[in-house]
Amino acid sequence: MAWNEINRTEWAKKFLKELFLQARIPLDKTEGATLGFFRVETSGDCALAVKSGGQPRPMFELRIELDWKVEQPVDNGKSILEAKGQIQVTEFSSEDISSPQMKLICDNQLPPGATPAFQTLMDKLNAAVKESGLPEVSRMLADEFANTLKQQG
Repeated sequence: MAWNEINRTEWAKKFLKELFLQARIPLDKTEGATLGFFRVETSGDCALAVKSGGQPRPMFELRIELDWKVEQPVDNGKSILEAKGQIQVTEFSSEDISSPQMKLICDNQLPPGATPAFQTLMDKLNAAVKESGLPEVSRMLADEFANTLKQQG
């Protein structure tokens, strides 16, 4: 039985973009902060190997850049503090679906006139992205992306 390879690169780029742009992730150990994404860039290859009568086998090696923003209500909800950065998924492959290699970059630039309390809150939000956001991104890739890809055969 020969394997048939179905290219799913464009599907993967579109799916990942929609998945992350629609995501709102509540961050633990904050006062109601949520993580969202405003830019998703995916490069690499994605395919399904299909054998007649068999389960499709995903084959992919992707690099994903996710520009993120955390919104934290402050001053009894009258204002919102934003923290921004990028999650670089430097290696996400079908060889190791459950352990994508990720790097967190935080933009620590404070607004003009910010007090030391602002820095403390920014540090807290950045830590929350690391502790709650990165594992959720990993779960979304391993569960939502990989499982949906298998159904594309």
